[in-house]
Amino acid sequence: MNTIFLFWCSFVQFRKDINGLRAVAVIAVVLFHFNPNWVPGGFAGVDVFFVISGFLMTGIIFKGITEGNFSISKFYVARANRIIPPLAAFCLSMLILGYFLLTPWDYKTIGRDVVTSMTFLSNFMFSMRGGYFDSEENFFLHTWSLSAEWQFYLIYPVVLVFLKRFMSLNALKLTILIGTVVGFIVSVIATAKWPEQSYYLLPTRAWEMMFGALAFLYPLNISNDKKRIVECMGLALIILSYFLISSESMWPGYLALLPVVGTWLIIQSHVNDSKITGNFVFQKIGKWSYSIYLWHWPIAVSFSYYSFDEDYKILAILLSIFLGYVSNLLLERRKVKSNSPKISIAKYGLLIVSFGIVGSIIFKYQGFPQRVDLESNPLIHGGTGNDYLIREGTYLLNTSDHYDYLLIGDSNANHYVRGVLAQGTKIKHSWYSMCLSFPNSHSTRVGNYLSWEAKCKDNYKVALGEDTPIILAHSWDKTGSDKLKCTNKMCNLTGDYQVDLYKQIQELIEVYGLDRKIYIVGELPKPKNKSIMKCMKTKHYISDSFSCSSEEKPIHSASLINKVIYDSVLKYQNVYFIDPKPAICHQGICNYVVENKSIFMTDGSHLSGYGSEVIWKYIINEIEK
Repeated sequence: MNTIFLFWCSFVQFRKDINGLRAVAVIAVVLFHFNPNWVPGGFAGVDVFFVISGFLMTGIIFKGITEGNFSISKFYVARANRIIPPLAAFCLSMLILGYFLLTPWDYKTIGRDVVTSMTFLSNFMFSMRGGYFDSEENFFLHTWSLSAEWQFYLIYPVVLVFLKRFMSLNALKLTILIGTVVGFIVSVIATAKWPEQSYYLLPTRAWEMMFGALAFLYPLNISNDKKRIVECMGLALIILSYFLISSESMWPGYLALLPVVGTWLIIQSHVNDSKITGNFVFQKIGKWSYSIYLWHWPIAVSFSYYSFDEDYKILAILLSIFLGYVSNLLLERRKVKSNSPKISIAKYGLLIVSFGIVGSIIFKYQGFPQRVDLESNPLIHGGTGNDYLIREGTYLLNTSDHYDYLLIGDSNANHYVRGVLAQGTKIKHSWYSMCLSFPNSHSTRVGNYLSWEAKCKDNYKVALGEDTPIILAHSWDKTGSDKLKCTNKMCNLTGDYQVDLYKQIQELIEVYGLDRKIYIVGELPKPKNKSIMKCMKTKHYISDSFSCSSEEKPIHSASLINKVIYDSVLKYQNVYFIDPKPAICHQGICNYVVENKSIFMTDGSHLSGYGSEVIWKYIINEIEK
């Protein structure tokens, strides 16, 4: 172990090269998030951070183990002292700003994300919500890496301390080496099979941190005249990863070796007086890197969320650096009272629980729609109206007993609630988010939500056993990897979504029977360009001086799907297809802003409260005429 002790002697000194390496990582991440075209693979900067963390944490743990004084509780407190206060300040700021600047639907999401971020579980939640590159309007998306890293901090020292009881230090080193290789292989395989989950979750990321551990455990004996060559080789690999990979690459996986090995080489070279990593600018940015990382993302997201001029992005980057500096000065560099580990853990635990309660309340009460004027705000979700908070499941609307229709579907059925309430239609309503169910199949868009999946595939059964007319409303168009999957042996799917949709609709009609009326509401004419709704949101929350256009062509896929639905019901006399397009469209052009109110929410998929009233009035008039 002499090599490790020698390396530790250099490790305890401030590593300017590692501090500068943080700058190399955070600069790439920031530039990528503000404009992917600037640095297409800038997201690999997170991988650089992971290697650095593994190197530093292994050094701390092995020093304690070799000296016989390592304390897991003190290790946790030290990590918490650095990570939690800036994160808590960030979450608190988002809770306050979001109350005034976000729609209730998005503020509800903030509540959820505060809970998962403060409990370091956000990577699990995001792994179930979709791909990293498809979530450009989530203000907390970047916290996934903090969650993965914290999970590593929790597990890693416990495993090492446990294994040390049964093996020598050399054997422990070898175990980490083998674990790194196995972890890499798992990452490569999992990335190919489950790309969205692999991006976020620790099992496919741990090997990167363990690769950093190898830099500490197996230091290279590099002569002084070759150190700068090794450093340049490492830097070249990192820079190559920033420009050779992109959001289209399978990540992580074997390609992640580029930034990981590059970081490992720079750490091994240990050039503390490097002109690249040791210069004044990189040293400052490296010192502020964690706080810069926290603050840059919501600022970058604002350009996707609001109609901000792209020319202001340079100023926004400077603002991110400034906020990082302030956060580092006030929170990361603050003096910490030397409490016992139990007291510190209790304080942080109480802080996390407090944020958890606040976030849960915001989520439960739908982002407090009461805080805005439901009549004047054009962006309130159609599922909310006049303090009526509709949640997943089955509900009666405008009645406590008799109802005239059954409204069944997903969130695209739920967003008609405000319209239903406004029209006074007596409805029994059953819906589940992301749910497209048939007797023999259902949509895979329910993903990993196992409890929802069970409820989703049986949602159609709500209409069985009675003769009340049925209204079916879904987002019928598949998105991304969505497809239909079989739920029993009677299901024969072709893999062609439109062919399968045609067949499954007919099977559903047969199950409901030919002696009751069924109304199928077609795919909404969603706008090609979401900037209309984004402008309306900016106009309402930021400045009333914004001038927003209103007319746009709808997405072409809506017409294709509606043709499938129309063809599937032609032979049934009791089934009626209702195309919502004429409600807001004329001669192929749709008016998405009426009376200065947006028809759709800013996601371009769900109706605003006003849109719910407009479209539902058209639908119910078509049904009852």
